[in-house]
Amino acid sequence: MKKTLLLSLSLWFCFPLFAQQLTSTIRGRVISDTQEPLAGVKVFVSNLPSPIGTFTDSLGKFRLENVPVGRRTLEAKLVGYSEFVRDNINLNSARVYDLEIELQTGINMEAVVVNAYVRNDPINEMSILSARRIDPEELQFHAATANDPGRLVQGMPGVQNGLDVRNDVVIRGNSPIGVLWRLEGIDIPNPNHYAGAGSSGGGITIFSASMLGSSDFSTGAFAAEYGNATAGVFDMKFRKGNMEEREHSFRAGLLGLDFATEGPIKKGKSSYLANFRYSTLGVLNQLGVYLLDPRNDNNFYDLSFKIHHQGDKDQFSLWGMGGLSTQLLRPAEQPWSTYRDYYIYDYGTQMGVLGGSWRKVVDSKSFIQVNAAYMAQNPFTIDDTLNLALDTGRVKTERYITRRASVSAFYKRSFSNQLSLKAGILASQIDYDLLDEKWIDSTQILRTVIDARGQTWQAQPYAQFSYRPTDRLTFNAGLHTFIYGLTNETSVEPRVGMKAILSNSANLAIGYGLHSKTVPFGNYFILVDNQQPNLDLSLMKSHHFVVAFDQVLKQKFRIHLEAYYQHLYDLPVTTEPDRKIFILNRLWGFDADRLESVGTGRNYGFDFSIEKFFDKGSFFVISGSWLNATFQRPGDDTRYRSNYDARFSSNFTGGQVFPLGENTFLETGLRFIYNSGFPITPLIPGQESNDGYDQPFDFSRPNIDQLPSYFRPDMRIALRRNRPGYAWWLALDIQNFIARNNNLFTYQFNRDTDQWEVLDQSPLTPVISFQIDF
Repeated sequence: MKKTLLLSLSLWFCFPLFAQQLTSTIRGRVISDTQEPLAGVKVFVSNLPSPIGTFTDSLGKFRLENVPVGRRTLEAKLVGYSEFVRDNINLNSARVYDLEIELQTGINMEAVVVNAYVRNDPINEMSILSARRIDPEELQFHAATANDPGRLVQGMPGVQNGLDVRNDVVIRGNSPIGVLWRLEGIDIPNPNHYAGAGSSGGGITIFSASMLGSSDFSTGAFAAEYGNATAGVFDMKFRKGNMEEREHSFRAGLLGLDFATEGPIKKGKSSYLANFRYSTLGVLNQLGVYLLDPRNDNNFYDLSFKIHHQGDKDQFSLWGMGGLSTQLLRPAEQPWSTYRDYYIYDYGTQMGVLGGSWRKVVDSKSFIQVNAAYMAQNPFTIDDTLNLALDTGRVKTERYITRRASVSAFYKRSFSNQLSLKAGILASQIDYDLLDEKWIDSTQILRTVIDARGQTWQAQPYAQFSYRPTDRLTFNAGLHTFIYGLTNETSVEPRVGMKAILSNSANLAIGYGLHSKTVPFGNYFILVDNQQPNLDLSLMKSHHFVVAFDQVLKQKFRIHLEAYYQHLYDLPVTTEPDRKIFILNRLWGFDADRLESVGTGRNYGFDFSIEKFFDKGSFFVISGSWLNATFQRPGDDTRYRSNYDARFSSNFTGGQVFPLGENTFLETGLRFIYNSGFPITPLIPGQESNDGYDQPFDFSRPNIDQLPSYFRPDMRIALRRNRPGYAWWLALDIQNFIARNNNLFTYQFNRDTDQWEVLDQSPLTPVISFQIDF
């Protein structure tokens, strides 16, 4: 019996070596940058011994059948338009690959457009530098990303990673709170599970890889349509569901369960796409792997959907997503010796957004789009710490409920092949209900730090022009205005950029922008002596200057260089001599301090990368950054290092696909992340020993110490198999596979030594998952 079973398993795994090659279909449509369908576009799969191609019909539609499964490269070309290349398309035997391609109009419609394109150029043509496209395949191919856009970009140029458990994105020494998240044209709250109040990151994103289409990630000198951001922008898009057949996916693994489904509502006209995830870290805890603490229980749920209708001249979609996450810290086993032993809490986040989008083609040169959404968020914490008699006592209550109704609209017009305009507005009405109570050990009272309810609003009109006097030169200019009702402040922000195509393989781009960002919301309502002194805080502002150079070699490699300088001002700081608090040093939460918008900051540096596009089964990105990030207070000549002044960081990300016959593939991936160590504020001398309730930081000497260098290697190995009518893959991702002890820039109390010690981050973390598509 055992021999028969072993023989059956062997034949099952080896069968793909002798099976006939399976195929799939790529279909979609090609449109211009004014949303008009383009006929006669040549669309073809290029990385095959004999390319498979076709031409689009009068509606811009195309269909490529009998394309062998595997990782494929798709190209689209039409005389007088920019070229399109999309590599690393993962075709399997269970799914049809649907793609909408947008080609930019050229100057000379009689000839092929000069185009030193880069395969990962952003979707937004106004983002001509410091931006790249994120494709959904990358989330399931790069090592240890957990299908998370925040973790994916941590291996990209200009991003300094030093966090294992959280996915906060540190860009060019800027605080993560300066990052903007946008979905389907609407700015949204922090879209992460375990998102602390005042933060832009968390444990893992609510976005599901099954829902996402190609999106943009920007790191500086943003286009004029982006506001309320000083560090970076995630411009996320949901894809459309299959309009012809029903398709489903089911995934199970150590992080939980995931189910996605899509299909037509009215065949060829409308579709639905939905995804549900349930996750618990309890399985990892049972294996002895603790991302946070053996006493932690963690669970999260999320649901996302998109319903789309495609008309001849217009389209409409209804979309949404929401997530719930909870974390419970249990008390340690007795006997107890320090505060941390009997410290317990309930912590979690609630976030949801429901929206709709409508797009109408006005004529062959223009279209309009309107988006509307309602959203809410509530990161909460309840700390009911036990005493030695096992009675609970409240030491912290945090409730940060915000609700927002937003509308955005824009009009885009091409006056000619040389000149185009995009103008619009984003307006929001915001309701808030905030409560923050903290136990003050020195006074033995529960102090109310924040207690505020009310409404406010903000509006962000913008206009931007793109002018191309020749096929080799592009000028972009725009103006963004941020009007903030809470502080009655208006910020007028110019944005300009220039891109020159030096040759068919080299680009040079220069950009400048003034950007502003609201202070993390709770800071406005801090109570000091029963007053709210921070209600007059200014918008934080930043001048961005960027120069970028790209060299493409043989359409397979890219050398990318960027130099940047940022001058930040109107930054909230304390002015007390012995308490040098800089608001951008906080990862999340709020200090109970009187702040003034008189601080300044300076970030400058240099990013470089060498990238091999996906070709012949492999890709890699090698990147490095040198940076300097400091801040100053008025009347103080000292430049203090920010929390994110890593000085030097580097990343390597790569992958290789090995065919095991015609229909089975082995995928491998590696990622190495290094930085020279983040700064850390020391503790007050003579107060190292206490019960561990509160870290006694010496804020008179901020960030004068430095953590050891951070190094984390991640790996991935996956087996993909295609069968008639279905396909599956089995993957193992291991974060920190050498189990290196990296430090976090915070302290924990060690009861054995009766001393404070720097907190260690996550150990080796394996995540295994199995997915079937059918």
